[in-house]
Amino acid sequence: MGRIFEIAKFEYLKIIKTVSFWAATLFFPIFMALIMVISGFSSIQANKKAQEGSNLTKIYILDEVGIIPNNLISEPLEKITDIKLVENDVKEDSSKVIIHLPKDFLKSLKYEVYQKETGDLMRMANIPILMESLIKSSAIESIQDEKSKLLLSGKISSEIFSYQDDGNVVKQGFDKYVLPILSMVVFFVTVYISSSYLLQSVSSEKENRMIETMLSIVDKKSLMLGKMIGLMLVVITQLMVWLILGVVIFTVASKYTEINLPFDIAKIDWSALPYSIFFIITGFLFFGAIMMGTGAIGTGAEDSRNLSSIFIMLSIAPIYVMQSLLMDPNSLVSRVFTYFPFSSYMVMMIRNSLGTLPNKELFLGMILCLLYVIIAIWIAYKLFELGCLMYNRRASSKEMIEFLFRKKRS
Repeated sequence: MGRIFEIAKFEYLKIIKTVSFWAATLFFPIFMALIMVISGFSSIQANKKAQEGSNLTKIYILDEVGIIPNNLISEPLEKITDIKLVENDVKEDSSKVIIHLPKDFLKSLKYEVYQKETGDLMRMANIPILMESLIKSSAIESIQDEKSKLLLSGKISSEIFSYQDDGNVVKQGFDKYVLPILSMVVFFVTVYISSSYLLQSVSSEKENRMIETMLSIVDKKSLMLGKMIGLMLVVITQLMVWLILGVVIFTVASKYTEINLPFDIAKIDWSALPYSIFFIITGFLFFGAIMMGTGAIGTGAEDSRNLSSIFIMLSIAPIYVMQSLLMDPNSLVSRVFTYFPFSSYMVMMIRNSLGTLPNKELFLGMILCLLYVIIAIWIAYKLFELGCLMYNRRASSKEMIEFLFRKKRS
């Protein structure tokens, strides 16, 4: 056991001490922070521009249809009878515009806007909003029934409530999807980044024959398990750095800009979090073992990457049916992907986070996930034994099958 932790420590420090690791780790949060700063600054500038564009001192309206009542006309609106009366005024002042509703407006639903050339696109965007509101208000004004007026002038919205198994009524919202989305992001980072570390570590050490030296010091089992533990700690470190920087960036950004989250953190149900952590850890062990076995069986780093692409494609298959998983988590497609080894970890995690995984399926799935991990580690260990010292050629499928099921000689 001591050897395993020595290898884990060695693998962890070997990556943590590299400049490339910290460059890759810090690049993502710094890049996101820059995007937030640029987006926030652009939003502020756009709002200022919109306010400037909406500060029109005069809007002349030539209503040839007679649909806009006089009681809706107030500053800066002013009705006119002839464009030529104010044409020169508008040509000289960019804060004044002319709106012309022609006689065929009710048929074409098109009006004309005349203004001084300024190149201000924001003003052009504000005028249609103003006119749409004015025209709709005019139409509503002509309706006698007060209820109809309220229905047409107000914004209709809805709230969704669900009956839970215990009889409680719970309001539904985006809060329900925060944990599944967060879990899926962490799953991808943990499983795929760490798995790629394992693949690269084993294949490169095999290619430069460093693995021969390491196997002369420790046994194969300690080397394999030590690498898996060490590289998982690397990813945990990476996640912790992202979490800390994310909290710091969000805290600082919220002081200077108004950040409106589409969900309430206090209303998020975190009861499924322990299960999500279980599926993330077992998913890492499964895919880590697969990648380690692939790295050992390949002839080099490039060959191992080509082999690993098959397993990566199988693992991301649930993404292509994600809509079905979200719309109907208990469908046949969802159940198939729930028990398929390469997709079970992600699908079970998502279904459980959404609260659609029955307890029987949850515990059966957890047992199967552990079983898949044991099988994957056993296969990886056997392939590691077979391929780690095999150079210049890859073991054939027949050789691998025979080696997996051969009996130990007494």
